[in-house]
Amino acid sequence: METCPKCNSLVRISDSKFAFENDDTPDKETIAYNLMKLVCVNPECEDYCGEDVSNPRIVLDIVKNRVN
Repeated sequence: METCPKCNSLVRISDSKFAFENDDTPDKETIAYNLMKLVCVNPECEDYCGEDVSNPRIVLDIVKNRVN
């Protein structure tokens, strides 16, 4: 998603963190993911994230990208 589905404004990443799979299992490959919260920063949109982008009132999507 590159734009807000309601207002077509560009979305912004408000938060990013890593998540891991199989990190507690020595016989399987550990898989790392980057999770990014996408928010709308258009104050006229009903899905506007609010003034504090780091603590959004609405998250449009969470993008999960494999890192390794």
